Amino acid sequence: MRRLVFCLLALPLCSQALDEAAFRGDARKLAGTCADRARLLRPKDAKMLAEYGRAFLAAGERSKAEDCFLLARIDKPRDADVHRLIAAAWLRAGQRGEAMKAIADMQVADPKDKNAFTRAAINLQDFGLAKEADTLMERAWILDPSDWQNCVAYGRSCLRKAHREAAAKWFARASQAKPQEERMWNAIALAYADHGTEPS
Repeated sequence: MRRLVFCLLALPLCSQALDEAAFRGDARKLAGTCADRARLLRPKDAKMLAEYGRAFLAAGERSKAEDCFLLARIDKPRDADVHRLIAAAWLRAGQRGEAMKAIADMQVADPKDKNAFTRAAINLQDFGLAKEADTLMERAWILDPSDWQNCVAYGRSCLRKAHREAAAKWFARASQAKPQEERMWNAIALAYADHGTEPS
């Protein structure tokens, strides 16, 4: 009841825009303020809750972040990507233990979601956890060795971190999966041309 009253009182505030001066303030505080407003406007979407949690972590509001993560897991307990988003938020906050727990939860939530596993492996690679990333990517590949897109995406992340041997392994797997696919060859060409940076 108390939460409902608070939400009703806050709705007029959330419908108001902020001026430029407000957006020139402290970035951490703004992250929390904007996440609060977003959460009041759309409080129940699991993926959005995970994103709000990431903003709260950046704002230094860990308890709010943990509340959002809990609500996201309650709303979509079997959605591997929700767990991956939570893991990515913890990685960005420098909390390796919490991130690895969320990745373990992701694998239990849906042990066959190769795409979530690949995205999580890329997140791990981007945050310097190459060994853990490769282990998770191996699991994604075992689920579907014909998925050249995931192999290329992960190889691209390896290039981004200057792990050329790992990139070569994954690009070779992509080429073996679909040697007649011109999009695959072009994706690898662009990965090398861009030094692994994400395409715009």
